Amino acid sequence: WIASQECTDSLAEALEMANSRIREYVKKKLDLEKALKERGAKKEHHEEEQVAQGEESPESPKKGVGENIRSIIQKIEQGKIDGIQLTRKNITQGEAKALAEAMVANAKTCTIKTIDLYGNEFGDEGVMAFSEVIANENSAVEELDLGRCGMTDLGAFALAEALKKNKTVIDLNIGGNEGITARGIGAIAKALGTNSCITKLDVSSCVLDRDGVSLLAQGLKTNTALKDIDLRFNEQMGNGAAEMACALKQNRSLEVFDLSYNDINDDIVNEIALALQENKETALMMIDLSGNNITDAGAERLVQALNESNNQTVREVSLANCSVSSCSDKRVRV
Repeated sequence: WIASQECTDSLAEALEMANSRIREYVKKKLDLEKALKERGAKKEHHEEEQVAQGEESPESPKKGVGENIRSIIQKIEQGKIDGIQLTRKNITQGEAKALAEAMVANAKTCTIKTIDLYGNEFGDEGVMAFSEVIANENSAVEELDLGRCGMTDLGAFALAEALKKNKTVIDLNIGGNEGITARGIGAIAKALGTNSCITKLDVSSCVLDRDGVSLLAQGLKTNTALKDIDLRFNEQMGNGAAEMACALKQNRSLEVFDLSYNDINDDIVNEIALALQENKETALMMIDLSGNNITDAGAERLVQALNESNNQTVREVSLANCSVSSCSDKRVRV
């Protein structure tokens, strides 16, 4: 009986100890759940405060976006910004997309008219994001600078489709994007054929070849809005320059024509001269042929065309840094 009593006492003691540990475990569990609940409530409250202050929560798609971009996005959401100036600021692909998404999400209240992103290598993903911005029916963007941003044909295709819908962009820069081939330029040119808004186009330093320039010339023949085209530093265009000159015979809107530094010779100058003679309704005011292989003969051919056509619109033809010694017409500057 004594042994049995000792066993009973030991068992009771063990049970009490187990119950004590269970109670302790339950208490700790309840305390942990309470702490987690309080922490969650604090986090939710903090995030509400962040939203109220225009900040983003840790789970926001803006996470990883630089402080400067975050500030711009906040202003977009508040409708307190009318221009984005971010030339050569090393904007990442993610930041470019975040900016564009903010503009699309707030399109009805967004008043941004100028977007300058020149020199930011965010590539086609960024270009496609901003194409969505200008494709939106509520877009107010008038100036779009996507120069030297790493655009290839993929981005050019998206941009061209957006230009078919857009009714606000008047100044477009895609210069310095050496990844765009004739296919991409062709898409842009086709969009220009029907676009009635863009008045200024910069495609300088794009490594345009003959095919690309030819397609652009086709678009120029039917375009009635473009006033200024910049084709500088596209030395590979070859005889495509002649086709561009031929387009001047039909175009009635272009005022500034820049073909500087394109390895152009007197033969191309003759085509430009013919255009000036044949197109009595030309609007051309400035022709820049600087830095080309043009001689005195080419310069005099231009003077002849200006005089014979009795042209009253052309104010200046620049032949700076060419092989021209002098010129009899003051409009032709050497």
